[in-house]
Amino acid sequence: MVDENKPLLGEIEEEITELSATATATATNTARHVRTKVPEVEIHLFRQGRGPVVVFKSALGGWEQDQLEVGDILEKHGLKSVFAFNHQSRVRGVPVRFNPKNGRSILTYRDGAVVYLDGEPKVC
Repeated sequence: MVDENKPLLGEIEEEITELSATATATATNTARHVRTKVPEVEIHLFRQGRGPVVVFKSALGGWEQDQLEVGDILEKHGLKSVFAFNHQSRVRGVPVRFNPKNGRSILTYRDGAVVYLDGEPKVC
């Protein structure tokens, strides 16, 4: 019978086993960190077909972490819109559509993808 007052900690408790002296010495020298890889894409940003003006990595967002943060890119680089761009033929493609509420792209991207964007600057 299961005791209802007892918390269910057995599944998440960490067990530490005895290590040899050399393994213990190396373990104390390095800090324990749990890191997860954040999905990101490499963006080559052109401005009116010239460039690339800047090449940077951008983290993907959204529930499944597969959407480009278009709103942040527009704001950071002073653009009013971005378009898909063919860097070999220097031809601008369709506009990159995004949700105006959260700034994330409608289309999804894969981790490690290289994205070529052409931006239209804001006219102040």
